[in-house]
Amino acid sequence: MLRTLKLHFLTVLFCLGVTEVLFAQEAPTPKIDSLANSYQQNLNTHPVVAKKAALEWLSLAKKKQLIKQQAQAHYSLGYLGNISGDYQTTVSHSKQTITLLKQLNFENGLAACYNLLALGYKNLGDYPKAMDGFITCLSYAKSQDDKQQEANAYQNIATLYVLQKQYAKALENLDRAANLYRELKDDDGVLTTLFNFANILKEQAKFDEARKHYETVLKYRKREGNKAVIAYININLSQMLLEEMKYQEATVALKKTLQLLQELQFNSDIAIVLNDLGLCASKLGNPKEAIAYFQQALAIGEEQSLLRYNSEIYKNLSQLYEDLGDYKQALNFYDKGVMVTADQNSLDKEKYVAKLQERYETQLKETRIKLLEKEQKLSEAELQKTALTLKRQRFVRNAFIAGFILVLITMILLRFFYLQRLRVQKELSTQQEENARQRINQMIKDHKLSVIERYQEGQEEERSRLARDIHDGIGSDLAGIKIAFEHYIEGNSERPQAKRLLEAISNACIDVRGLSHQLHPLPFSKIGFSSFLNDFIDQVTQKTELKIQTFFFPEEELDALSDELLADAYRIVQELINNILKHAEATRAEVQLTKHEDHLNIVINDNGKGFQKTKKQGIGLRNISERLQKVQGVLDIDSGSGSGTSITIDIPLN
Repeated sequence: MLRTLKLHFLTVLFCLGVTEVLFAQEAPTPKIDSLANSYQQNLNTHPVVAKKAALEWLSLAKKKQLIKQQAQAHYSLGYLGNISGDYQTTVSHSKQTITLLKQLNFENGLAACYNLLALGYKNLGDYPKAMDGFITCLSYAKSQDDKQQEANAYQNIATLYVLQKQYAKALENLDRAANLYRELKDDDGVLTTLFNFANILKEQAKFDEARKHYETVLKYRKREGNKAVIAYININLSQMLLEEMKYQEATVALKKTLQLLQELQFNSDIAIVLNDLGLCASKLGNPKEAIAYFQQALAIGEEQSLLRYNSEIYKNLSQLYEDLGDYKQALNFYDKGVMVTADQNSLDKEKYVAKLQERYETQLKETRIKLLEKEQKLSEAELQKTALTLKRQRFVRNAFIAGFILVLITMILLRFFYLQRLRVQKELSTQQEENARQRINQMIKDHKLSVIERYQEGQEEERSRLARDIHDGIGSDLAGIKIAFEHYIEGNSERPQAKRLLEAISNACIDVRGLSHQLHPLPFSKIGFSSFLNDFIDQVTQKTELKIQTFFFPEEELDALSDELLADAYRIVQELINNILKHAEATRAEVQLTKHEDHLNIVINDNGKGFQKTKKQGIGLRNISERLQKVQGVLDIDSGSGSGTSITIDIPLN
């Protein structure tokens, strides 16, 4: 039985998906921009012109060492190879694009590239690699939330399942793709899904329903002028005529489609149409014309390494030569077909080979019998005995070969499932280890933050206690001394020595009160954070040569922040100013606090002697780092020996 080549499922890629990613990062030259536009405009109407533009584009990008443009040019050539049937080119350019994108650490375009690579493998008949590519495409698409490429991958997986006659899985993936296209309002994707749905109906011999959907898609594609898709639809319509045994109508339709494909130079599709024309010619009683068509199709298939096509064409030629009685040629072409078949059906192959061998050997035997009858006059009994012996030998040989192949297939399947199970177990173990490591790291982090919080709470409680002791003890005592001294000198208040003593006692009272407030200030919502911080800075610089300039913006919004956040900011500023006073030997410093929409920015500069950042941090900086760790703040220090210090801190407000 002669075989038709069933392929035509529209695959979707959306070439501009990678273009936008690459061009957003590297502006093309005017010449490259012109070549890219030429490629895009001629892609579906004049692919030869598009290919010439893409090759020149690639050459110019290599000359100017524009790696991103090289990647885009390779992708465009691979895309063109896919729609024109040059699938080896598709695989080659896709791999080069992926290599360049990974070299540039670009992930956004990888989903489209793996989609294109998988399509190349699918059309070359390497289904396992094709499925791996589609799954990788889905992984990148979901990680990037790229619903366009996710829909494309589901649709192309559906076409792969149709080729394997798994229609339920194909329809399931088409539904996923269609839902995503509708969500994206992508009419082109919906039309492509409708086309592939029609292909499933065609595979199930529901020709009237399939023809209705094909006509719907064809109407839109003619309006767009998309010659490539028009050709695909016409091939499928012609193949349905062939299935319906309308060979004259099919021949007319196929010849028109052949002209369009030759204009587009879609070689693999030309091979399909030539094969179908050979089938029509054979059915119409023109075997020589059929052989000519098959030979033309075979030449294209061998040039393009279309193993799946070549296998069917070889078998068609074998069938024709068998019908013509040339069993030697029939056996020759059938053997070639078997050698390039990816899925070898051992029992059918052996039966068919045995049949051809029997006919061929019978033809040789009959010739020998005639010669023997003339030359040696062998008896009829001897001839029958010889024939019976040959038949028994062939039966034993065929049974042995069939048994061996069945055992081999069983062993291969068992090994495949065993390796699959090992891989799943390894992935599960790796994931469990990773989850355990993450939980341990989180527990360590939570414990560390808890320790820091308890330590800082202890510090605050101790400061609060000291502040109360100073205020209620030393402060009260000094206040009592001041009052008693004032009574004591009521009659001698004009004496200079008495005034100096009274002033010293007053200053001591002020210092004790300030120290108490610094150790544990009142809630800032009551006393005003900006004014309190200014008072603190004025107080600590009174007895030093250090001049500190402050900038608080906007003060009202700073004062309105939570007391807990302002307390942390106050302790940080207090610690940094104390560090300047103790170690910097500075004469000028600046303190800036700025409230932004989502974070509080603190900047403190001085003109001191600076320090080396590689030096081990002191207690003050460690306290600041721990406090920032608690509030998820960020610390940046810019300092060098003799060049002053600038410290920038960002504390998130949420």
